[in-house]
Amino acid sequence: DFVTLTVGKVGSATDSIVQSVVFARDDRAKPKLLVDLLLSQGVEGQRALVFVSTKREADMLEDELYREGFPATSIHGDRSQPEREQALRNFRSGREKVLVATDVCARGIDIPHVAMVVNYDMPTCIEDYVHRIGRTGRVG
Repeated sequence: DFVTLTVGKVGSATDSIVQSVVFARDDRAKPKLLVDLLLSQGVEGQRALVFVSTKREADMLEDELYREGFPATSIHGDRSQPEREQALRNFRSGREKVLVATDVCARGIDIPHVAMVVNYDMPTCIEDYVHRIGRTGRVG
């Protein structure tokens, strides 16, 4: 016999996570909005995790953030395992402050002290949304 124990509401975020929405008029405006968001929220110098839908977008956004002065790295399915591990090491150590990730590569990673999680591209289901934002708020 199985017993299911649920603490809190199923499919909801913890109360320690502050959520807000920023609308972009089109996709071309999104990189600038992200930079403005990172600057305005006071997370400069802290870790931020940015979720995107595609590998191409992860690479593009990593480059754009570097041009804007944010040390960034990305992980996605086209990166080799050693490249992904190096990106995670750089992010965990604080060498890279922003990690741009696709959902597939972000599954199962646990990085403490992430100040902000950004859904640059919205996930297609609520479970992925809760998983993404759950990368912060648990440890601090």
